[in-house]
Amino acid sequence: MNEQTIIRGLEVITLNINKGEYLSEALKRQGYNSLPSNAIINKVMTGTGATYMELSDKLSPHDSIVIEPFRSSIDDKVKIFSKSFGCFKEATVKQVETYMKRKDIPYKKIITTPEGFTSKVLTAAKNAGIDIYDYFCLYDECDHVTQDAGYRRSISEPMEEFFKFKEKALVSATPIKPSKYTINLFLRNGFKWIEVRPNFPYQEDLTLITTHSFYRRVREKVKDLLDAGSSHVCIFYKTTEGIKDIVENLKQNGIISDKEYKVFCSKESADKLKTKLLEHSSEKLELPLRKVNFFTSRFFPSIDINLTRLCDVMILSNHSHVKHTLIDPYSEAIQCQGRFRKIFEKGKRFSSLSVISSIPDDLMIKSPEDIDTDIGTRIKSYRAVKFEKSKTKDSTEIESFDKELNKMRINDILSPKKDKIDRFAIEQMINEERVKSYYLSPEALRKAYEDTNYFNVNFAPDDEIVGEDDLFKLNSATRQKKLKLIINTLDRIDSNKNVLKLLKSICVEEEWLIKAYLMLGRSVIEENEYKKTKIEKLLHKAEIEEGKLKRFSPEFIEDIRSEFSKETGQDIYIEVKDILDRIAYLFNAHGITYSRYGEGKSSKDVMCKLNAEMIKDYFDSNPSNRKGVATVKLNKFKEEQVRNSSIPK
Repeated sequence: MNEQTIIRGLEVITLNINKGEYLSEALKRQGYNSLPSNAIINKVMTGTGATYMELSDKLSPHDSIVIEPFRSSIDDKVKIFSKSFGCFKEATVKQVETYMKRKDIPYKKIITTPEGFTSKVLTAAKNAGIDIYDYFCLYDECDHVTQDAGYRRSISEPMEEFFKFKEKALVSATPIKPSKYTINLFLRNGFKWIEVRPNFPYQEDLTLITTHSFYRRVREKVKDLLDAGSSHVCIFYKTTEGIKDIVENLKQNGIISDKEYKVFCSKESADKLKTKLLEHSSEKLELPLRKVNFFTSRFFPSIDINLTRLCDVMILSNHSHVKHTLIDPYSEAIQCQGRFRKIFEKGKRFSSLSVISSIPDDLMIKSPEDIDTDIGTRIKSYRAVKFEKSKTKDSTEIESFDKELNKMRINDILSPKKDKIDRFAIEQMINEERVKSYYLSPEALRKAYEDTNYFNVNFAPDDEIVGEDDLFKLNSATRQKKLKLIINTLDRIDSNKNVLKLLKSICVEEEWLIKAYLMLGRSVIEENEYKKTKIEKLLHKAEIEEGKLKRFSPEFIEDIRSEFSKETGQDIYIEVKDILDRIAYLFNAHGITYSRYGEGKSSKDVMCKLNAEMIKDYFDSNPSNRKGVATVKLNKFKEEQVRNSSIPK
């Protein structure tokens, strides 16, 4: 099968893989005796044995370097390949050098972290006089080069050496297509995109739950699974702080005991959790699992979780509490479910797969053009300061310039050596905005999961409009942030009176803002930058206009004519006070706020002033002040009010 297309100038070669077939077998059947070189390999499915193929002496009889994003992946593979060498934090340059020189191992297989590659493997090869570029270099789970470059700068550092290898490849079940910032690196080296498509249905059933009460929904789901007899619940969540909150919540509600959970994370995070009384935390996968098990992002790719019974899988995302927890449906969700390799009856690898996600209201998405402008501005600013620095020889000024340079935002996209722009760091910015765009609404997230073509999505959004997440954000926000959150929440409420009542009870001091939203709309509030004084003036003006509309509405006109029908046209004088009392009653019935002399209401807070002059709005009348009492005779109802109000006579 040799279907070919183009991705950003890269030739695309489409291969196939049969059910039960390993990648090595599929490649050999289609003319490849080893992993293709100068290729980005999209193996589509996890667990097809790409790295196994490269680490096997039999399948790949040559020296190899396999770069793994996380140590957990290395630990896993070193157990399988006894003649391989795992290069991570504890390994020394000398140990790597000794391994490279061993004559009893014909084909060297070095598995290393990105940091180990740049700081130890390259140095060891140089010390040993070995041409490291004769090795085959495979960067496994290559999507992490882009995904993690923003916060883990060292992950993209091997790419500076990667293209120097004579034979090389990137591989993942979920590779990210090169952007305009990185594509030339691949085109210059003659790279191809190799797509390995399954010849059989491989989609997994997935329940997508969107919610505004994240922790409550997670608690309910875990309880339901355990009550139904789940042997293990495996939860993938990026934040140890969030994991701590969930564990405490489950224990407080009697869903698990203190010995029925396990957290798998980095050593640093495990040590930190233990200080917070979550003692069942580990940097290594330890079987058997417990009732409820948590895995942070370093356990999303590569490792195999081999169980004796089916488990239930949950993938969590909660931007409302921790921003970096957004899950990419196209990569991370696929990788998480791919950790379970053993196939049980009916082809199942787990009992159920669920995603629970909060949907934030305040996401701002940068367009590619916005990012281009941002990058250009950073570079210009950096060059300007560098130029000014070059004009001075004063040591104090030079020191000040260096401090400014170190604080500049361009450092976020410079290589670890700070000698050039890291194109993968820019690509990470683009990727982050792509993922954020899926979380603009529950429907957008559903569409993203469906469009992966990897999941049969059962969409189950919670129907509550305002939930615990909203209350948490409102209670913890700064004043300005709270105002924006209220407006975002009001957008969702629409015309639900009960939810609006709840929001008013929570945001008593911001009642003016809620009122302004309902009368003026969001755009007016934003145009006036949420400034209370300016908005209240506009609100008062709008209330006056609303009062006029209500006072001359067909319903009110009919009511006031009916109220005074017996006295109208009669030769009788009525006390003004009595007339105003009756008009006030009608105002109250129609929701028209008013101020009246002697009642103490400020005219700033009402729609109109109720006084004797208002009688003339509705009646031709004769006023009188006999015996010192203000009275009026209602000669005739002003029929033009009837005509204007469209009420039949």
